[in-house]
Amino acid sequence: MARVKFGKVTRSRRKRWIKRAKGYYGLKKSSYKKAHEQVVRSMAYAFVGRKEKKRDFRKLWIARINAAVRPYGLSYSRFMHGLKVANVDVNRKMLSELAINNPQDFEKMVNLVQTTLNQPVTHPDLMPIKVPTAKVTTNTKVVTSEVAVEPTKVIETVKAVEMVEVTEVVDNENQEDYLATIETKYAQELKPKRTKKTTDEAEAPKVAKADLSLEERSTLDGSDKISESRDELEKHAMTLKAKLPTTEKALLKADVKTMTKKEIIKYMRKVSNKLAK
Repeated sequence: MARVKFGKVTRSRRKRWIKRAKGYYGLKKSSYKKAHEQVVRSMAYAFVGRKEKKRDFRKLWIARINAAVRPYGLSYSRFMHGLKVANVDVNRKMLSELAINNPQDFEKMVNLVQTTLNQPVTHPDLMPIKVPTAKVTTNTKVVTSEVAVEPTKVIETVKAVEMVEVTEVVDNENQEDYLATIETKYAQELKPKRTKKTTDEAEAPKVAKADLSLEERSTLDGSDKISESRDELEKHAMTLKAKLPTTEKALLKADVKTMTKKEIIKYMRKVSNKLAK
């Protein structure tokens, strides 16, 4: 008698595996061999995922609790230690839910911890506030001074905060004067060249600027006739570039290091015109 390889029992077993692979892509949902391989692999991933899910949610609850107790002058570790000393047995999931949905009840627990740890009971609105009084921006550094404001004893629902005007000191005149001097001094060199090409030059193959070195491009556009120091030009160009807003992506993307002296002067003029608008 011939051996039956696809009888009732075998067919029902294979159908069970195919059923588990419902929704998979391609042959993984219809071919028994492919479906069996994918389902076994998926179950292994699911086993790992069930373990990682617990870790991820614990991290989330800890981050929420830490953010909720910081305004009271506590850290997460101090808060949990205080709960343990006070014999309060509440898990992290419930603590995070209290902090989000019932802040009044959560505040009572924080006050209990503060009392247990012999720490003065505080409220977020009564914590000292640091208000910046002045901010002066120069080309080299930023200087900020701060003063501490004593907390009030009355908790108000709405607070009027006096905004301190920020003054910015920017030295634009020196850069503009330097640029105007350079343009006046080298007005002849900065003029665009208009020369007729000879027959040999017209027939010669064109060479892309990217294939030429910086010295070769300087010779072609006349930058070698400009006696100003390249370092000095780059320094002034970078100073102007630093003042550009983030919306000027094309000018910010330009690399001054790869430009000739003539190109740097033209770049400075473009930046100066943008800043003047």
